[in-house]
Amino acid sequence: MFNLANHPLADFPGPRSAAFTEWYKTYRELYCGESWVRVLDELHKKYGKIVRVGPNELSFSDPAAYHEIYNGSNRWDKEPTLYQCFGQDYSTFGCLKYADAKTRRDILGPMFSRKAISDYQGLIQTNVDRLCEAVTHNNAAGKSSDLFYGFRCFAVDTIMSFCFAKSVDALGEADFKAPIVEAMYDASDCLLLFKHFPLLQSTIFRLPRSLTVMIVPQTSGITRVMKVLSRQVTQLIADNSGVREFPHPVVFQKLLDRGANAKGKALNERRMLHEAQSLLFGASDTVSNQMMLGVWHLLENPDYVRKLKEELYAAWPVLEDSPSFEELEKLPFLTAVVKESLRIGPGGIPGVLSRITPTKGLTISGSVIPKDTIVGMSVYTIHNSELIFKDPKTFDPDRWLEADSESLEKWLVPFSKGPRSCLGINLAYCELYLTIAALFRRFDLEVDSTCGMVNDLEWRDTFVARFSGHHLKVFCRPAAR
Repeated sequence: MFNLANHPLADFPGPRSAAFTEWYKTYRELYCGESWVRVLDELHKKYGKIVRVGPNELSFSDPAAYHEIYNGSNRWDKEPTLYQCFGQDYSTFGCLKYADAKTRRDILGPMFSRKAISDYQGLIQTNVDRLCEAVTHNNAAGKSSDLFYGFRCFAVDTIMSFCFAKSVDALGEADFKAPIVEAMYDASDCLLLFKHFPLLQSTIFRLPRSLTVMIVPQTSGITRVMKVLSRQVTQLIADNSGVREFPHPVVFQKLLDRGANAKGKALNERRMLHEAQSLLFGASDTVSNQMMLGVWHLLENPDYVRKLKEELYAAWPVLEDSPSFEELEKLPFLTAVVKESLRIGPGGIPGVLSRITPTKGLTISGSVIPKDTIVGMSVYTIHNSELIFKDPKTFDPDRWLEADSESLEKWLVPFSKGPRSCLGINLAYCELYLTIAALFRRFDLEVDSTCGMVNDLEWRDTFVARFSGHHLKVFCRPAAR
């Protein structure tokens, strides 16, 4: 009864069951199988801009609240229940305390800076070329290409090269059916289970992998991924001589050097494994989802395809002379397409990135929030707000080319904001520009008739968007000119 009548959040509206117990969220996500971001939309329509969604948790829908929570000044800690479900406690992403994460980000940050990504974009271009070669091969065989998997293979090979100086050759697998990509997709099955039953997560991974899968079959995917990463980390620790000769900085070579943790010592194998897991998932599922949605929406709008191709033909007249990331960024319509691809749908991480308010408390969305309260707001809510975007469910790159489009920039937040925002933002932008440009310049694309429509896609918020049902399959025929 204390939670209902005497708790510091007692005056905030919301379902009585949510105020009483954490099991409300468990019931909606696990028992009912609902996406939490959609539940939040429903609750905000009923209760208003601030809703109590747990005994000590508030959700916000007022757009202004987003920048009050996620900004460069806030040094708030992450909320344990969400972030510990990933089993990446010793990674930069999994660090709950701001100070701990800052130490690691200071090491990793320069390798993901704008200058660093620009300097070794050749590695990304190599994988773009390999993707194009693979879809060309499929076309020669009279087959469409599964870009749901293809974009994932591209992203996985790219981040693995950055991390370990060698890829897993996911792009070389027939029909993009790379075992690691399929395992990563299966891995999202267990995230919600671990989120609501954290003791299960901490217990199950102390067991041998074969026993883990036997007890909890949903862990099959994540155990297969961890097996691959464990092998990579072990090999690098045993012999990193070849990595030092690689033409660009390698993430795990840097982490092997002194200064990779707060005590100035190299990370141990467990911490490196957690970092590898974090970087692999963070730099693959997210950007590949955004590519897929952007390309699919484009292909359902022939006028946009025509406009993009005309711009690319003018800027890229000789097919063999691929333009750089910097040159592509100067193309207005391509830039608009990239931005709209990042905004539309569930994209990368649609859900709430929960934070804990500091001990002094503060004001959010016009209300005083008690100290140590869990707060958050969904990126999906921002990107689909009718207060900001006209017809937010419609894919419309032209919105970024209108006279007042600069006012929209602050509301494009696919990588979050503040000191805990996504480390890989520059990598993701480079991948999006190079890949979308290459596909629409080199090929005439046609969606396979077996696919259905992009808005028929089924997805669930498991932290990342987990798509089910039909994939984006595309016939990639050499461009007519």
